[in-house]
Amino acid sequence: MKTKKELLGLRIKEFRELRKLTQEHLSEVVGIDSKHLSRIENGRNYPSLETLEKIIEALNVSYEDFFKFNHLVSKHELLAKITQRLETLPEDKLKLILKITNEL
Repeated sequence: MKTKKELLGLRIKEFRELRKLTQEHLSEVVGIDSKHLSRIENGRNYPSLETLEKIIEALNVSYEDFFKFNHLVSKHELLAKITQRLETLPEDKLKLILKITNEL
């Protein structure tokens, strides 16, 4: 299971690469050392709130979109979350879900 620090770093890296920016360029725009940005992206350091705001602004992404991490979790984590939710559903809803998944 990835830590929040790792998820945050992966999200920054994901948007940076989508924008075709190097770590050096983004760190220059944000005003931090490129080594510090590397440690943030690798999940070893948290950015300060001020730095995080600058990164989000430099990447031209909304806060809402930036903090969506669902696609970054592993298959194992996804299955665990699905199983946990399924266990609380009534039988009729489980049958409906079975029908839906059989069509996929």
